[in-house]
Amino acid sequence: MFYLVKVYIGRQVIALDRPFSYYSLEEDIHQGMRVLVPFASSKETIGFVIEEPVKIEESLEEYQKKNSLKLARITKKVDSEALLDDKMISLARKISDYYQTDLIKVLNTMLPPSLKPKNSALNKPQGKFATFVFANDISIALKKNEETLYHKIKACKDGVRLSKITAKKTLEKLLSYNALRKEEVPVSRIPQMEAASLLPFDLTLQQENAYQTIMERKDRNVFLLEGVTGSGKTEVYIRLCETYLKKGKGVLVLFPEIALTDHMVNMFLGHFPESVSVLNSSLSDSRKYDEYMKILHGESKIVLGTRSAVFAPVSDLGLIIIDEEHSSSYKQDSQPYYDAIEVAKMRCEENGKVVLGSATPRIIDRARAEKGLYVPVYMTQRYAKNQEKDLTIVDMNNSACLNPMISSMISIPLQEEITKTLKAHQQAMILLNRRGYAPLFICRNCHQSALCPNCGIPLNYHRRDDTLRCHHCGYKVSSVDYTCSCKSHDFLTLGYGTEKVMEELKMLYPMAKIARLDSDVSNNEVRHELLESFRNGDTDILIGTQVIAKGHDFPKVTLAAILDCDSSLRLPSYLANEETFDLICQFVGRTGRKDLKGRVLLQTYAPDNKTIQLAAKQDYEAFYRLEMEERRKYLYPPYVYLTQIIVKALDAKRCEEVAIRVKEYLLSAIGNRKFNIYGPSLPYIPHINGRYYRNILIKYKNPEEAKEVFRGLRAIRLANKDAEILINVDPGNEGF
Repeated sequence: MFYLVKVYIGRQVIALDRPFSYYSLEEDIHQGMRVLVPFASSKETIGFVIEEPVKIEESLEEYQKKNSLKLARITKKVDSEALLDDKMISLARKISDYYQTDLIKVLNTMLPPSLKPKNSALNKPQGKFATFVFANDISIALKKNEETLYHKIKACKDGVRLSKITAKKTLEKLLSYNALRKEEVPVSRIPQMEAASLLPFDLTLQQENAYQTIMERKDRNVFLLEGVTGSGKTEVYIRLCETYLKKGKGVLVLFPEIALTDHMVNMFLGHFPESVSVLNSSLSDSRKYDEYMKILHGESKIVLGTRSAVFAPVSDLGLIIIDEEHSSSYKQDSQPYYDAIEVAKMRCEENGKVVLGSATPRIIDRARAEKGLYVPVYMTQRYAKNQEKDLTIVDMNNSACLNPMISSMISIPLQEEITKTLKAHQQAMILLNRRGYAPLFICRNCHQSALCPNCGIPLNYHRRDDTLRCHHCGYKVSSVDYTCSCKSHDFLTLGYGTEKVMEELKMLYPMAKIARLDSDVSNNEVRHELLESFRNGDTDILIGTQVIAKGHDFPKVTLAAILDCDSSLRLPSYLANEETFDLICQFVGRTGRKDLKGRVLLQTYAPDNKTIQLAAKQDYEAFYRLEMEERRKYLYPPYVYLTQIIVKALDAKRCEEVAIRVKEYLLSAIGNRKFNIYGPSLPYIPHINGRYYRNILIKYKNPEEAKEVFRGLRAIRLANKDAEILINVDPGNEGF
């Protein structure tokens, strides 16, 4: 008798994307655990048990002879419990099928670094233990000092940490009497999080209507909560969480940016002090491990986090809330190319609800709501009395708006508005979606830009540490030591990023307290202090990229300005208009949120652009109709489905050859079915991190037919191992 165990090998190679059979004589190996197995030349390779082992009554020798195979024995199990239950493994299979990606890649994405099915995970932080001392029941007489220590420890039900006990000799005597005992106890590395002091609240009539609609509708399980900025969507989220907690159900709440997490954690802890966990990419590996295990053991019923938190193993999951659902941050830009919204729908399709909240929903989601696939829920009234905002579009083509002797990036109208704001002791937010100091670092001698050696694109200059950085592959070099190919050391910078804007504002307003927030500010504590300082009114001006545009509530902000607000319109993507509109609308919503009237200023080189004009008016309805007509005309979602095939290789010629081979297969497999194929073509950046890229875009109406076609790419992937062929279903901007 033995157990037949199906194992996925923890190597992300297409040829290994299938279960391998092993045997075990132990009965304590279960589905969802990691094991060490012999594989190829390796004696110990980590694997993942993908199915519950099957008990085979006959002997191993008889089974192998009857089935003409030879089974290797599992070396040992890595985990003492399943990391993913049956529902989560079923979810992994659905994601693998929908996004046409290898199952082991999905499993690696679902689990935190220390628990991934890969050998390197064994070197990551695991559970931390400490020695605690506990009291046993005794009937013997103790000396006074022994009795004092004994009763002190007995009073602590959770024991006393050994390192905290100073009376070592007395302790040893009590241990020898068996009055005390030592135990190794798991120790959490989750820091104490601050809870906001919140008063109980009552929902407004429109909030109550939204809440009741979500709770009562049973015919659909996805709700599109379309609420204008400042309408109080967060209060509805909290009331929904309260209801689901009372039912014993778990809740997932997702936010698009890490910068939003701290404030929302404080708020949720104020309402649910014992039930909240946090998951996002900025946490340390040890904290990710502890948070995951806490959730896995059912100790947290509410999980807050960014995109990857959608995989949190919440028990009895009843509700997933996705705030700012329009954000492109919910779409993964590397394999597996999953969308957290689609994954949330998969998790809740049998028993659960998904709430998508936004002031400017994704076009495809609004279309689904109109078609009846989602339940539309509207919140049109703001809390604030001053609902109207003064909005100015500054035409940067007009020389009268600029004084280059003072500033070439901050217009005269904006300078006047900032001055007015500071005199009133109010706050301003300035958005520029470009980090660093300058996007170009140019040789004065030969006029060549400093280029990334891996990608061939201009390096961005960062003054804070005098480095040149590639924002695509992460290459970094000191600008002080950089030498041009012409041997010159004399450079100038062109263009501007958030660092340069901050420098210029400090020169213009030397008495103002100014802070900057972008992805270069990655330290959790620094980011938290920066946002709290601004929220408390200790900072006058906050400059940042799109991370400051989403979801923040700063009551003293009366001025919001966007520099170069049409820059995202220049991206070669069908989503360019939508993302520009969303960004402007979201940022406009950061001002005038309480009783102070807000003012908005948009600097643009395209003042007549319809997207900018409609965003300035906050007219989502008109923009939605305009964009739907454009997408109908040019065949883009929601009128068709999109998938992108990405071919990458170290050699440009080889990349082109494989891309052509892929297209030939697609044309053959599709036949007379209704598919449109475009490419292979050069992407916006054709060479990244030493690899060349080609894209093929496919438009189609029937996703099941498309899956059948895409499965056939496996043979081409296996036959062309010197090139990677990636499938990106429902591509966002990362695919263009």
